[in-house]
Amino acid sequence: MADPDLSARARRDGDSDGRQRARALLVPVPDAEGAEGGVPAVLPGRPAPARPTVRALQADIESGVTCPRCGVDNRLDRAFCRNDGTPLDGRANQGVQDPRLRRQRLAGWRPRIPWKRVLVIAGIVCAVIGAALLTPLVIRTVNDRFSDPSPLPPAAVSASNADAAHPAQAAFDGVSNSWWGTGYSGDSSGQYLQANYQQPVKLEKMIITPGVSRRVEDRSQARPERIDVLLTDAQGRTALMHYALADGGAQVVDAHMDDVVQVDMIVRSAYGTAQNKQVAIAEVEMFGRS
Repeated sequence: MADPDLSARARRDGDSDGRQRARALLVPVPDAEGAEGGVPAVLPGRPAPARPTVRALQADIESGVTCPRCGVDNRLDRAFCRNDGTPLDGRANQGVQDPRLRRQRLAGWRPRIPWKRVLVIAGIVCAVIGAALLTPLVIRTVNDRFSDPSPLPPAAVSASNADAAHPAQAAFDGVSNSWWGTGYSGDSSGQYLQANYQQPVKLEKMIITPGVSRRVEDRSQARPERIDVLLTDAQGRTALMHYALADGGAQVVDAHMDDVVQVDMIVRSAYGTAQNKQVAIAEVEMFGRS
């Protein structure tokens, strides 16, 4: 059986020998007082500053855009330098576009409509069309306002009844000493003269001369007192007007209507009626625009 004391002594001797061998490996350094073997104070270590790592040029040489910082050439489609990451001038790579960007732009593209120009052109077109449509109306209105109406002799005339010596045509012959006679004594109520036009006319007024002539004192026949004027246009529409005439002399009667094709003058009462007198009208003149 081993002696415990001998084992403990052997371990102490081994430890002592190990420490002596480790000490022998140390390099003697003079201490602060110049004694050999002393260890001076050491300052805390400072980390070395990090330095940027510049990559060497690769074998794939590029050209197009030169980096303003490191001078490395880059492709036109690069936004940053492939060597040090410096932003490149965007104007230099406008010639080459990423196909994905192009597709995105086309997908979101909307036509730009120059609305101001469209509105101006539309206004001009409307003005031209309006002028073309309104010009005839304006010309007609100006002529109607500033020019005198023209005589409108009818194409055909007739009467409900007439004296054989004084037919309906005598009232439209332009001569005031010839006249139309109803052929009936009394007031001849309901008897009428009729004027017709082949082409529609714009009627504005009529001049009626009652009796046998323009002379007021000539009262050898009865004269119409009240008359109705019936106007008919090309579409068959009618307008009825009532007038009271003075006893003798030419008288103007306003009768406005467009597209007139027929005029009826109907006697309702008369001046100077007698058994031996008939109602007479010396002249009827139509005025307007054809």
